[in-house]
Amino acid sequence: MTGASGEPSPGDVSDLSAQGAERAEEDPKDEPEVEADEILIESDRAFADLKRPRPSRHHRVAGSFTVLLIAVAAFAIGLTLFNNLVMPRLIHGVADVRVPDLSNLSLEQAERQLAMLGLPLSRAGERFDAAVPRGFIVSQDPPADTPVRGRRRVSVVVSLGEEFSSVPELFGESVRGARLLVERAGLRVAGITRAPSSEVGEGLVVASDPPAEGVLPRDAPVGLLVSSGAGREYFVMPDLLGREIAGVRRQLEALGFKVATPPAAPSIGTIVLQEPAPGSQITRDQTILLQATGRMIR
Repeated sequence: MTGASGEPSPGDVSDLSAQGAERAEEDPKDEPEVEADEILIESDRAFADLKRPRPSRHHRVAGSFTVLLIAVAAFAIGLTLFNNLVMPRLIHGVADVRVPDLSNLSLEQAERQLAMLGLPLSRAGERFDAAVPRGFIVSQDPPADTPVRGRRRVSVVVSLGEEFSSVPELFGESVRGARLLVERAGLRVAGITRAPSSEVGEGLVVASDPPAEGVLPRDAPVGLLVSSGAGREYFVMPDLLGREIAGVRRQLEALGFKVATPPAAPSIGTIVLQEPAPGSQITRDQTILLQATGRMIR
């Protein structure tokens, strides 16, 4: 109990003394004692763990490499088992078929023939071939009689037939230029003929055989006609008999021809003789001889 002043009363003091005596009677030696040797043993173990050597980098790399080798070996074994055991089971029962010969077949015929064997057709391209008609098979892959399994795709090339080219315009070209144009068109120059021509200069192409824009098979021959210069100009002698000599002479001389009469022959009257004869081929430098009667014949 406590008094009014808050100090413990004498009865309380006695109680506290009694409690202290009871606590004093409890022997602290009754608790388990920890021996020094045990502490030292535990400490030695801890130091031993700290002193234990860690794995070196070389050992770690070697371990990783070993794991990698094991993984690769496992993959290889798995792949071998898949190819030898699983795949044969998956494709078991699918019979081999032989690819038929598709040459000399149209694209539609080849597609129907492959469909009966369960093989799809693929059009790989086209090319010109003079030996195979247009629209027919030129080549195939796989080749004919090749054994295949499953839905193996067969690729074919289709013929465009014979290739044709058009003769280019060659008028006025040099021989070298004309040859280049012909070769670029897929044709070839077969021969060159030279002849006089007043249309183009010497050494230039006058015409081609076949003419320009003619259609020919590829690599067909083309002939060239090349000018050798203007040359002589030829005319056909008209029939002058019965015409008045004075008028005919003026016309012929105006055209550049030379006209003459026999000595002492009359210069008037109608023409009774001419040389060259009517229908003959003459040139401007050739003299025409005319003879008249000396009087007009009506």
